[in-house]
Amino acid sequence: MVQQVIELLPRIADLAPETERRRGLPDALINDLKQTGIFAALIPARHGGLEVPFPEFMRLMQQVAAVDASTAWCLNQAAVIATTSLWLPEHKIREIWGTPGTSVANGPPFDGLIEPDGANYRLNGHWGFSSGCQHATWMMGAARYAQGGWRIAYFRPDQVEFIDNWQVAGLRGTGSFEFKVHNQAIPADQVADQGGPATEDCLFTQVSSALFFAVSFASVTLGVAEGALSEMLTIAQGKLPRYAKLHLHDDPDVQRFIGQATARWRSARAYLYGTVEEVLAAVADRGAITHDERSQLRMAGTHVMRESAEVLDLAYKIVGSTGIYQDQTLQRRFQDMHVMTQHVQAREAYYALLGRYALSGEYELGPMT
Repeated sequence: MVQQVIELLPRIADLAPETERRRGLPDALINDLKQTGIFAALIPARHGGLEVPFPEFMRLMQQVAAVDASTAWCLNQAAVIATTSLWLPEHKIREIWGTPGTSVANGPPFDGLIEPDGANYRLNGHWGFSSGCQHATWMMGAARYAQGGWRIAYFRPDQVEFIDNWQVAGLRGTGSFEFKVHNQAIPADQVADQGGPATEDCLFTQVSSALFFAVSFASVTLGVAEGALSEMLTIAQGKLPRYAKLHLHDDPDVQRFIGQATARWRSARAYLYGTVEEVLAAVADRGAITHDERSQLRMAGTHVMRESAEVLDLAYKIVGSTGIYQDQTLQRRFQDMHVMTQHVQAREAYYALLGRYALSGEYELGPMT
């Protein structure tokens, strides 16, 4: 699968302008991606998935993001949220992942309520930012449970009202619509309590999906910054700025900025993958995650997302007015990156949360931590 996706990278790059224009991945590209099995990358093999090691999956997302952020974001979102299916009954997991072309989409809940309805359930709710929903075969929504706590529910896209309000400057190609469900009957085997034991005991049920999102979205931002650095170097080789005596490649200030950007990007990459590999190895040995390990994943995800944006901004600064035009790939990267840093995963407030933990030893558990 990894090699098949890598072979699709030139096609993903060629289609990036179309992805941007149509605010969604082109159907032909989606068909090619589904044939690789990428959407089941993290599902255990015994349930019909590919069971790709998570660091390897992250590196693949970085490679995809280096050519198009929206495609990488959709693939990452779908593959990670797919792991919530591992709380469903085993027969339902196999039904979902035994079907070729399965892809899951979700969104953060704005409001929602799931209630018992005989032996089954009834769902009402409103969710937002559903990246990749246009090519999903299953939707997943978290909602408050009438008897306390939360439940997740799986349902079909034809049971959903989509709201197309995705008029944004960056990540346009993710087509992240809102969606609503109105008084929908949901079979009992499509509802699960993530606060209880999962059907499958593995890394993806031992660690919060929010933390997997934190570090995998960080790998996407690394890829976008990597692409920006490469594009900047190409521009710098030939540009003579107006009223300047030196080409960019001969300017000592530009050389210094490039050195700084490269060092910061390499440091962020080493920090991210080093942290993920160390923490996941420890969790796999122990079968559970500690608060300290949670804090490490949270910090790595947030910091690398923000550091990647700083690297991209240096690249953008270097190329000057060349980068401001909409037909420039660097402009699209700039807009995509600055939508990513507005995401809940990149909030700077997490620095304070982790600083308090370092000082007090008391970890503040929450939906994102």
